[in-house]
Amino acid sequence: MERLPFHFSLACTGEGNGNPLQCSCLENPRDGGAWWAAVCGVAQSRTRLKRLSTEHNSCAVKLAERTGTGSFLLTRFPLPLPPLWLLEDALWRIQEKLECFFGSLVGSNVYITPAGAQGLPPHYDDVEVFVLQLEGEKRWRLYQPTVPLAREYSLEAEDRIGRPTHELTLKPGDLLYFPRGTIHQAATPEGLAHSTHVTISTYQSSSWGDFLLDTISGLVFDTAKADVALRAGIPRQLLLQVETTAVATRRLSGFLRMLADRLEGTKELPSADMKKDFAANRLPPYCTGDGAELTAPGGQFPGLNSTVRLQFRDHVVLTVGPDQDPSDETREKMVYVYHSLKNRRDTHMMGHEETEPHGLRFPLSHMDALKQLWTSSAISVKDLKLTTDEEKQNLVLSLWTECLIQVV
Repeated sequence: MERLPFHFSLACTGEGNGNPLQCSCLENPRDGGAWWAAVCGVAQSRTRLKRLSTEHNSCAVKLAERTGTGSFLLTRFPLPLPPLWLLEDALWRIQEKLECFFGSLVGSNVYITPAGAQGLPPHYDDVEVFVLQLEGEKRWRLYQPTVPLAREYSLEAEDRIGRPTHELTLKPGDLLYFPRGTIHQAATPEGLAHSTHVTISTYQSSSWGDFLLDTISGLVFDTAKADVALRAGIPRQLLLQVETTAVATRRLSGFLRMLADRLEGTKELPSADMKKDFAANRLPPYCTGDGAELTAPGGQFPGLNSTVRLQFRDHVVLTVGPDQDPSDETREKMVYVYHSLKNRRDTHMMGHEETEPHGLRFPLSHMDALKQLWTSSAISVKDLKLTTDEEKQNLVLSLWTECLIQVV
């Protein structure tokens, strides 16, 4: 459902404050206490983020002015600076909270732009964008999308974008949101030392189309096991044809209708990559101290007579998929429990090699018991829907070892 974004100002004054700007695929960001908690967390962290940017902005502005690039991207500074969410706990806390709220990866960049300069020409992005102004002012111009809810980044020529639909000047503490595909450009007004803002982005490759691509392969695999029609060979030399034949098109259309009918009665959609990738690449839970509660189980050892509850619920995903054990030729379905408790904060969205998520796998017969843990505030181990007491104890012990449950 498409909703409206907005410009939020701590000062509650200024052009565009609280006004809807443009439609988005996200739910209305003004609905729900969790969203307001996230917005206020971003806004109220401005002082600490501003202090961080001030430590580096002098040389950054000089570099931007000297190279003529107009805007300087702090997280790509050619000195050995770690990511901002590693330097500043406030930004880690914000991004982790937003990843829980959206269920999607959240990244951030800090931009420092000299007076009278503009960093990038008009363009649109493939992410939902939140802009928090830290220092100085920045003038933003937004334009009607040429590709609504775009799936990729692209520059747009000035003669194609027309007149701005909105013109806004962000001051320290102001927050601006606009959806994927919104054409935009921003510049620092003359007469200021510089402008500093942080851009927080999310929902990249998180559309219904992406979700369909992620689930369709598993759905076809499961259906082919049950229906011999999908296991029949394609016509001879079909792959050599320049154009797809009418017969092949009708056959594929029939298969798609059959898959749609099967989908209607499916409770657990198989996820090929999206859930797994999200768990593997997101931030770990925000914590203070050494984070021992994320890596070493604590508290009472769970037993058959214990009452337990799931912890770090927003950092755990449950999915069903084929057994990934290469020694198992039958490829039976398994339940996978992926989590981000042991993820590394310093490699979040840094383009490192693909990593496997942390987690556990269980037989499909454990699904009902796992759902009980997910949906209950607390549950007795004895009441878990498993056949034997040994299975119940092994399940809770495995989850406790991964720091995913605690005894209450």
